[in-house]
Amino acid sequence: MSLHTTSRSLLSAFLLLACTEKPAPSPADEQAKHVAEVVAAGGVVDSILPIAEHLRRFRTELPKTDSLQHASTSREALVSRWAAAIAANDTADLNAMIMNRAEFAWLYYEASPMSKPPYEAPPELLWGQLLASSNKGATQLVNRFGGSRVKASGLRCPTPPDTQGTNVLTSKCEVRLAAPGKQTVEGVLFGTIIERGGRFKFVGLSTNL
Repeated sequence: MSLHTTSRSLLSAFLLLACTEKPAPSPADEQAKHVAEVVAAGGVVDSILPIAEHLRRFRTELPKTDSLQHASTSREALVSRWAAAIAANDTADLNAMIMNRAEFAWLYYEASPMSKPPYEAPPELLWGQLLASSNKGATQLVNRFGGSRVKASGLRCPTPPDTQGTNVLTSKCEVRLAAPGKQTVEGVLFGTIIERGGRFKFVGLSTNL
């Protein structure tokens, strides 16, 4: 399938999702929307390569991994670490909490519905979209709360987890973030959490701020 064909499939899939009465969209549906926006903006280069070849090329020179590195032992520990990194302006640790390129290539992508019909989004396109939304979300939070005594509380994840292969993905978790002299914010302040083998990281740091 060419990437132009993929573009049409993604856009058609999104339009179908938008026009059909359904329950709340799944993480894959929402990611399809984001990818369709990238496609519509010209983010796809013409290609006749199948998805398997895209993935093979994407993995080239990436170290193979079978576990999440620099991960936390629970969702609560991950969120506490996230708040501490924001307070300390510790962008290195914020980056370490996010699924890296090798983990995306070897642990996440193949199990994701986005790698399969009707989406078949190439890994480089998905990775670019995740990276862009993470950079924006992290920058917003550090600019707003960096250098303050930040406290995260009230973590709740009302959306049922989504199992994809051996990955368990929890999206739309909500938390309250407060600091002296700052306006408290509450809601979806980070992206999906991935759990694999009892280890937890963020798929990304997109935020609804």
